Amino acid sequence: MIVAKFLSWIETAPVARRAEATSALARAYLYSPLEPNEKQAAETALTILLDDPAPIVREALAHALANSPYAPRQVILSLIQDIDDVAAPVVAASPVLLDSELVDMVADRRTIIQMAVASRPSISPALCAAMAEVAESEACCVMLDNPGAQIAIFSLRRIAERFGAVPSVRNALLAVEGLPIDIRQMLIVQLGAALQQLELVQSFVSSERRSSLFKDACDKATVDLAFDCDQGDEMIALVEHLRLSGQLTADILVRGLCMGNVDLFVAAMTSLTNLSETRIRACVSDPSEGVVTALCKKAGISERVAPAILSSLEAYNRLSDNHGVALPRSRFARLMVDQILGDYNGIAEDEMDDLLALLRRFATQIARDEAREMSAMLKQVTAA
Repeated sequence: MIVAKFLSWIETAPVARRAEATSALARAYLYSPLEPNEKQAAETALTILLDDPAPIVREALAHALANSPYAPRQVILSLIQDIDDVAAPVVAASPVLLDSELVDMVADRRTIIQMAVASRPSISPALCAAMAEVAESEACCVMLDNPGAQIAIFSLRRIAERFGAVPSVRNALLAVEGLPIDIRQMLIVQLGAALQQLELVQSFVSSERRSSLFKDACDKATVDLAFDCDQGDEMIALVEHLRLSGQLTADILVRGLCMGNVDLFVAAMTSLTNLSETRIRACVSDPSEGVVTALCKKAGISERVAPAILSSLEAYNRLSDNHGVALPRSRFARLMVDQILGDYNGIAEDEMDDLLALLRRFATQIARDEAREMSAMLKQVTAA
């Protein structure tokens, strides 16, 4: 009887009063000890309220039912098909909804609904995978910031592939604890590509020069990244990513050696030659022209690069014997590249001009890095 009077009343009641009454009825349905017939009547009334022409009434219904596992399923399914303001609170919270229903919503609905899915208290790996595949960048960013999202590594990788150039997504990915190193390297490349497309850069730097700067910057960042990873599985993962993406070049290897990162060289040559790590490290410890040339040939590296690699390994062993690990990285790298360049005094520039140019660029970059480090140290001393 009470529900019948309610249905009669809402036909003429003001919108604001209808919204208040709708919320009260929904709470009564969920939390009051109603008789079975009263419960059924209340459910019927809630279903009828789905047709109320005022969105504020339907919003009140959505907010009242959104968090309850006991909300009528047919009402919930109708609410999520309503306008975004009505659907969003239900999509964001309702435990009644199945993953399959949420996946369909991610694929078919606008960004605001995708963001509602991404903000749910708990998101399964399967739903995260669907989000990573089809959701917009804003929704993926919300999901990355959600501690209840169970995002698998392959989903993180897919997000990086799709939106690594978007600053907000890139920052959210980098904030993920334990982000795999191959994804971090992918983000470095995408950041460089995004910087190349800036109108200011294109206005003042030629296309060829942009490409050269981009490659140098990415190679340098990759070598720096390799210094920060562990020398086990993480280094192997980085090398395999570089190999599969076509980035494991002679430039990277020579740059890594110039910086003193022999572990990167060992992991790379182990991957490229299928020789054991023990054999590669033996070559590093006691390099010779014949062995290094054969190693480069087996790895598919131009034999023209072999002298630079040989010189790098010899310089590394000399410096390691003399200084160990006492020198700062930039100073060690400066001494390395100076010794390597000194070994080419007897080689005509027209024979290895591109390699000499590469080494000279390294020398310039390393000298600037060393100067910056010294400047920072002087500032600290002065401040103290």
